[in-house]
Amino acid sequence: MSRERSQIVASIAEAIREKNRFLVATHVRPDGDAVGSLLGITFILRALGRQADAFSEGPIPHEYRFLPGAGEVLRPPADASRYDAAVLVDCGELSRIGATLGGAVSQIPFLINIDHHSTSRPFGNIFWLEVSASSTCEMLFDLCTGIPVSLDSDIATQIYTGILTDTGSFHFSNTSRRVLEIAGRLAAAGARPDYIAEQVYDSSSPQRLRLLAKVLSTAAFHSDNRIATAEVTRSMFAETGASPSDTEGFINHLRSVKTVEVAMLFREESDATVHVSLRSRGKTDVSDFARKRGGGGHRNAAACRVAGSMYDVRARLTLEVMDCLT
Repeated sequence: MSRERSQIVASIAEAIREKNRFLVATHVRPDGDAVGSLLGITFILRALGRQADAFSEGPIPHEYRFLPGAGEVLRPPADASRYDAAVLVDCGELSRIGATLGGAVSQIPFLINIDHHSTSRPFGNIFWLEVSASSTCEMLFDLCTGIPVSLDSDIATQIYTGILTDTGSFHFSNTSRRVLEIAGRLAAAGARPDYIAEQVYDSSSPQRLRLLAKVLSTAAFHSDNRIATAEVTRSMFAETGASPSDTEGFINHLRSVKTVEVAMLFREESDATVHVSLRSRGKTDVSDFARKRGGGGHRNAAACRVAGSMYDVRARLTLEVMDCLT
């Protein structure tokens, strides 16, 4: 562990020793790393003898409900007076946890923020940012070894799930030798790779498959097949009975095309905005593209929300991303 990382882990450990009651939260529409780190840090705090409650502004997606503690995640409002510290994970800015939960967290006197997004903006009493980390869950592994906290099968499963999903099943460019070594240590501690993969990737509902069929029917290719786009409309949800969380991973189908350098999935929201997921490979930095439009993320995986109709937003951003290709 680097000296800088050791120092910040030590500062977090000291804060945990000094505080007793923790509110833990992550970003809205949580993905695997968000859920894994939300539950992981909650269980770590409890292992250290602290009271910890996990909160999420929205529901936990069905593919992550197998995780230990997923059924205990609370929904806001939260009574801020009950807590003397808060921990945010996988969240680049306070607004990303949602308005209701954010209002409660802002009243808590001490805040620890743990994140790995390159577009993250410093806030909190302790701000730990590791842009080189594959996931926030990888950072929690370092926290466990640095404090130290013994890895049991529950914590190992939570952390493994976040690493698995944020590395795209270990085939994104953030899959390093270190990541694979950590995955091995988590498996040795009780995480079951086969079971976790089955729950995350092989537990789709019929509604999700029907939705995927409709989404793929909208796929289009641009710039000599270097860009792939598709859309998810509100009418598709109504017709299939699926939910927005069912779209998790859809963009990887677009990215899987050999010639595609940038994939974009446009999802129509209920507030006259369009959620835009972006994936890239090669030299295109989609985090910069998303940041300039009010979003953020990583170099090869980012998202933003843009006001306007599906037709206008998809047409405009497709043209704009063409200018980003090198």
